[in-house]
Amino acid sequence: MSIQSGVDQAAREELLKRAAALAPALRQRAQATEDASQVSQETMQDIIDAELVRIGTPIKFGGLDVDVATMYEVAMEFSRSCPSTGWVYVLQALHAYWMGFWSMEAQEEVFADGPDMLSASVQLGVKSEWRKVPGGYRVSGHGKFASGCDHSQWMFVVAPGQEGIRQFILPRSDYTIDAGSWDVSGLRGTGSKDVLIEDAFVPEHRGKIPRPPVDFERDPDLERAYGYHRQRRYLAPMSTLQDLTCVAIGGAQGAAEELIARTRGTSGSVKSADSTMVQTQIAEATVEVAAARSMLLEDMEVAQRIGEAGDYPSIEHLTAHLRNRGYGCKLSVQAVNRIFDLGGARSLSTKDPLQRLHRDVHAATHGPLGNFNIASQPYARAVLGLDPLGLRL
Repeated sequence: MSIQSGVDQAAREELLKRAAALAPALRQRAQATEDASQVSQETMQDIIDAELVRIGTPIKFGGLDVDVATMYEVAMEFSRSCPSTGWVYVLQALHAYWMGFWSMEAQEEVFADGPDMLSASVQLGVKSEWRKVPGGYRVSGHGKFASGCDHSQWMFVVAPGQEGIRQFILPRSDYTIDAGSWDVSGLRGTGSKDVLIEDAFVPEHRGKIPRPPVDFERDPDLERAYGYHRQRRYLAPMSTLQDLTCVAIGGAQGAAEELIARTRGTSGSVKSADSTMVQTQIAEATVEVAAARSMLLEDMEVAQRIGEAGDYPSIEHLTAHLRNRGYGCKLSVQAVNRIFDLGGARSLSTKDPLQRLHRDVHAATHGPLGNFNIASQPYARAVLGLDPLGLRL
């Protein structure tokens, strides 16, 4: 069944059913995904066939008019079985959403082959550079952590230069993937490899000044994006609708479900299900996951309501979103640690799902905004009347 544009709540429910239907296959392929250090082509095709990347694609280009929060619900569903797949999926869908903020010329080029456009993103290192040339730019450099790059036709690139930082979009033919560069302890299946760019020409319409991590000032591209697409998502600043906490939340939930399934029915003489300590730890882990999930989805809805009212989020709201992202990661790590501690010697096997989920949840929170001690400071400084960006770590 194909979902048409201009959909309602029933479409969201259908999309979530499709995501849940993929769970058994993702669970079965999870170890192979880790061993291969990338999501399989079979899994990516399943996601495309289920039209789940189209959640991010603007309806003008064949996307689905459901809330951005739906992609996070899908990512949480995937991450219960395979956080690496959840990570790659949510970035692919987010990148499709990002495209709505670019010029129409860039959007038409990137979506020329249809609504299931797959793209990765990378930030180039300090030795990289871009320069202005007639008709566009020349870009060179080396970047790390290009998640899902093996399946992508396009690459979002943030690059430093003498005139400041710029963002570019490059086709697959303009960069090289270092196939052996991804060897890590968590989220191994994301295939977040290094990318090399050598003096690539980028036309002017595929370059622009990137937005900061927090949109304290109204994004000039926001009004243009809404004018293009007339979708609810383009009434809220991009930074308020971006949240990778979903992967950690889903992974922690999957770990809790795995342990509960193992422990259920073990009552009797010295059985773990009879232990009040085990019961308390399971209860606490599951409520931590539930709280993190509720906080993420509530943040999305509040941001949308503010935009629909014609208002712009206050500094307190913008920084509270950062705080909540960090706290959602903290709750997820606490939850998965509780579960792993109950897993016993069995969970130490490199083929055991619990140890993989434990590693993946930790890996998903290792960015600066996943650290509550960092992510919470702008909010605390703002409510205390201080410069929210004047951090003292």
